[in-house]
Amino acid sequence: MDWTPLLATLLGAAIATGSALLVEARKDRREALAEWRRSKRELYGAYLGVLSQVRSELQLIILDRGMSEADRAIAARQSFATCYELRYQLEVFAPRAVVEPALDYFRSVRRAREATIRGVSNGDEGYEAAFQDVMEALTAVRTAMRLDMGTDRLPTD
Repeated sequence: MDWTPLLATLLGAAIATGSALLVEARKDRREALAEWRRSKRELYGAYLGVLSQVRSELQLIILDRGMSEADRAIAARQSFATCYELRYQLEVFAPRAVVEPALDYFRSVRRAREATIRGVSNGDEGYEAAFQDVMEALTAVRTAMRLDMGTDRLPTD
């Protein structure tokens, strides 16, 4: 009996099965990576969106000079309370290169909240410093997020 056709068939089946498994593994890895990118993009966008919304609300609170001190403090704290959930999610899922500037941004918005509670006015030195700090921190975190997502590359890359 000639074993050559049988061995050739078995070898061909092994090669076909192996290549099918390899293609499937690469496809699964590519899909998982795409899902991870999509999740990070949504988390990063939500984080930036919430903190930006809070920043805008704080500025509106500052402009409302008819608001009592107690009402201003309550409004500022309520506005900022929405930031904590996304902060904790970001700390768990994002790489350290993103978490550090993201926390700096969070803290700068929190300092702006404290300035709002203290009653700074639009145009005051404290107002300008607080919101300039927020904008600088926003620029840093946005850059870190874009680098992490691969949408920006450093000139040396």
